[in-house]
Amino acid sequence: MRKLIKHILQESSKLSNILNVIEDEGIFAAAELVGGLSNLKRILKDEPEFTSLIESLYGKLNLIYHSRKEFIEFPVKFEIVGIQDNTWDSNSWPQVNLIYDDSNFDEEEKELFDQFVWDTIADLNIGGIDIKPEARDMFKDGYYMAIDFVNGKNWIKLDHDVEYFDKDMKYLYRKYMENNKLNESRRLTENKEDPTQKILNFLRRRYKVEETNLGDEQDPIIFKTIFFNVNGETYSISTFQNKQEQRMVIIKMLIEHDVIEPFNFYERQLDPYAQKVIRAIKTFINQVM
Repeated sequence: MRKLIKHILQESSKLSNILNVIEDEGIFAAAELVGGLSNLKRILKDEPEFTSLIESLYGKLNLIYHSRKEFIEFPVKFEIVGIQDNTWDSNSWPQVNLIYDDSNFDEEEKELFDQFVWDTIADLNIGGIDIKPEARDMFKDGYYMAIDFVNGKNWIKLDHDVEYFDKDMKYLYRKYMENNKLNESRRLTENKEDPTQKILNFLRRRYKVEETNLGDEQDPIIFKTIFFNVNGETYSISTFQNKQEQRMVIIKMLIEHDVIEPFNFYERQLDPYAQKVIRAIKTFINQVM
C-alpha cells in the first residue's frame, strides 16, 4: 500500500510539473523533457485539451524520387517537435522529425535509403503534406517545414556520400512498401495492452554499439557494449552482463522514461503485460548482441 501511495504522489507531482512547463515554455519543451510526444501524451492522458493538441502534431508526407520515367513516392509519418523562427521573429514554421521503419533493409540498403532521404530533404523533394489545421495554426507560416530529424537523429548524419540509381530506388520502394503493409497490419491488431512495438521503436532509435577486441586478430574476443542515450542520460548493457542483468537495465530505463507501466519484475513474471515487455526486450537484445 505504501508503494502504491508513493507512486500516486510521484505521478501527481510529475503531472503538476509538466503542466507548469507547458504553461511557461510550451508543449515542445515539455515533450523534450519527458522523451518525446508519445510519452507526454501518456502522462497527460487525463487532460483531453492537451492530448488533442499532441495528436494534431502528427502528420504524413511523401518523399519523392524523380526517376527518368516516373515519380516514386515513399510515404512517411512525421511529428512536429519544435518551432523555428526567422531572425526578426516575423515568421515561424514547424520543425519536424520524420518517422519510418527501415528494419526490412539490410545494412547496405539502409545506407542507400539514408542517402536518398538526405538528398530529398536537401532538395525539398517532398509532397502530399498532411498537417492538421490545429497544428498549422500554431505557426505564422504553416505551409513550410524544416525537416531537421529523421527517426530522432539529425538528418545531416544520413549523408554517406554514396550513389544510387533508378533500379536501386525501385527495388527499395517495393521492399519498403511491403514492410509498410506488414506494419500497418500489426498496428491494426495491437492494443493498449501490447507494448511490443512501442518498446522496439524506442530502443531502436536510441542505441549505439561499440565493439572492443580483447584478443588478437587470430583469436578475437569481442566485447560488445550497447549504449542508449535518452535525453542526455546514458544507459548501457554489455556482454559481461548476464541476460537477466541486461533486461533489468532496459526495464528500469523504460519505466523511468514512461515507455512502459511501472511493475516489479520479480513479482509479475507471469503477468501477461510483463511477459510482453520481457519478450520485446529479449527480441531487441537478440538482434543487437
